[in-house]
Amino acid sequence: MSKRKGPAAIFVNEGAGSAHSPRVKSAVALARRALDADLHVTATRVPEELRAFLDERLGGYQTVVMAGGDGSLGVAFNAAAGRDVTLGYIPAGFGNATAHLLRLPRHPAALAGLLAGGEARSTDLVAVDGRLALFAGAGWDALVARRYAEAGARRLRGWASAILSSLPDLMQRHVVRVEVDGAPAYEGPLTLLVASTTPHYGRGLLVNPGARPDRGQMTARIYPGPLARQAIESVRWLAHRRPSAPGIQATSVTLTSLDGRQVPVQADGDAVGEALVWRFELRVAAVRLIGRW
Repeated sequence: MSKRKGPAAIFVNEGAGSAHSPRVKSAVALARRALDADLHVTATRVPEELRAFLDERLGGYQTVVMAGGDGSLGVAFNAAAGRDVTLGYIPAGFGNATAHLLRLPRHPAALAGLLAGGEARSTDLVAVDGRLALFAGAGWDALVARRYAEAGARRLRGWASAILSSLPDLMQRHVVRVEVDGAPAYEGPLTLLVASTTPHYGRGLLVNPGARPDRGQMTARIYPGPLARQAIESVRWLAHRRPSAPGIQATSVTLTSLDGRQVPVQADGDAVGEALVWRFELRVAAVRLIGRW
């Protein structure tokens, strides 16, 4: 492995769940030394604030490492898109879904070595409502993500609380129509729809197996429910077993509410909003990511 060329910077979002942990602090220090990188620190859970912070400081850097959660890295995707920048990641959140995709080592020294000399590859992303992300979801998972954030993103305790408070919503499924690349694909009840270029959700849940960041297509999965069926699917996610819901390869997915209820959407674990119609589109080679590919 050879050391990266050009100016480098590490951006730390101390608003992320484990940013103050000894492991993350050690990884930041070692990576900074290995890359001879500048250090920029902020603390926010507001994506717009983090985006403004990055936009003001990214200019001139060729390697940018984001220390934060999946949401922080998602903001970095959007700030880096269209720039000649290679992105690295130090996982410092609760879910850290991208760490599983990139097969990042947990040991700080090994992670620093990978960031300094590991392979960087062009990575496809999903665009929704003007935001780029590795994974996006519509329906119940977005509701959980919103409640987790609203309660202060309190790691495992907050995640469990958000799930428990959202269980009654599994009995009130949305009724939707889904079109894939302009053709009808599904019409009926929906628990959640996933569109991603990574197989993983937070905590390594295998929600969308078969999704890849280098195929030139995203993978969509429609989970219709009902509650008993979704419970079995969730067990499969935890056990890293393939769900019964089939994967659909696509470059665009349009979801339309048929019952007049707005559908919530999340991107990389951050709530995006609610709407009657959502469009998910592939962005080929949107960013370059360092990983153990």
